[in-house]
Amino acid sequence: MKRLFLTTALIGAVASPVFADDAQTYHHYENYQWNTAPAEHFSGQARFTRLPSPENSQDGYAIVEFQPNTITDWHTHSQGQYLIVTEGEGYTQEWGKPVQHIKKGDVVWCPPNVKHWHGATPFSRMSHIAIAPNAKENKATWLEKVEREPLEVQDLQKISQNTPLAEGQLAMVKIAYFTAQGKLEPLKKELIEALEQGLTVSEISEVFTHQYAYAGFPRALNGLLTFQNLLKERAEKGIKDEQGKPATPTNGQDHYTNGTKMLGLLSGNTPAETLWGADGVDYALKAHLFGYLFSRDNLSPLNRELVSVGTLMALGGQEAQMRSHINISHRLGLPKSELQRIVDFVATQNSELGKSAQQVLDANVK
Repeated sequence: MKRLFLTTALIGAVASPVFADDAQTYHHYENYQWNTAPAEHFSGQARFTRLPSPENSQDGYAIVEFQPNTITDWHTHSQGQYLIVTEGEGYTQEWGKPVQHIKKGDVVWCPPNVKHWHGATPFSRMSHIAIAPNAKENKATWLEKVEREPLEVQDLQKISQNTPLAEGQLAMVKIAYFTAQGKLEPLKKELIEALEQGLTVSEISEVFTHQYAYAGFPRALNGLLTFQNLLKERAEKGIKDEQGKPATPTNGQDHYTNGTKMLGLLSGNTPAETLWGADGVDYALKAHLFGYLFSRDNLSPLNRELVSVGTLMALGGQEAQMRSHINISHRLGLPKSELQRIVDFVATQNSELGKSAQQVLDANVK
């Protein structure tokens, strides 16, 4: 059943204050009066505030803020609507057409009586300015709930692997394991094998770049120096190792937003706004680890997870973290049989660590 409401019922344009025409007027964000968006037409939490209109303007203006995974129902506007995205990322869709991704700076014009919806992505908030032309006559017709396809599943499939682990991928696990344990002699042997198996200098160096977030700089730097000394030895013998593709620069990216999205995509959960109430740890985890490091494209997301799993299994006593990264690796396409190959390697090196890894694997992946 269709339900008619004046657009001004949401953004209150008719009752909005007006700008004076003889001096600048300032309205600070912290002084806005916010209203809760109607729960019957929004899938989650959202709020809006009216903005002042220029004197004699017939249009209505508002800011609408969506929490992650909050969207509107299908609806239309009799006079159309402009949306200007000011923060975060979101989606919008016109009836019968593909979903469109929108982000900060994007502008959407929805023509009169065109059926559509809009809102935030599962892992990011989204704010937009809504402009309703001819607000007094502009009616919103609210329609049915949106039945969304799981867009995050499609995104996950794009970075997943459906083939068995290659020897080079297992070599990354072994490199991470020996580096985390500080065992440089077996590490050197594994590095030689990895190069002979086809891993590039760029890929192996990136193992240490990623690993420092889990094992710390001292272990990661010792591993990197061992690798660099090995490369010098091989070069002196006339061995030319393949350099590989360096990571593409990511200057200017919003690593915090991207990292929040990546963390949510990999884990399958919407990350807390501030993890554990610690803003510094929250920023380091989202912006640096899952944002910056995962944006470096000389290792795939799965290969980064293999490095994390190998490191955590080597450290011992990291069952909670191990569980998280084993689950992520499984979400990225690795069946239990492939994860078992990693546990089997650890068990050959240390029976207690292997036993711990086996317990975590058996409890979380069937």
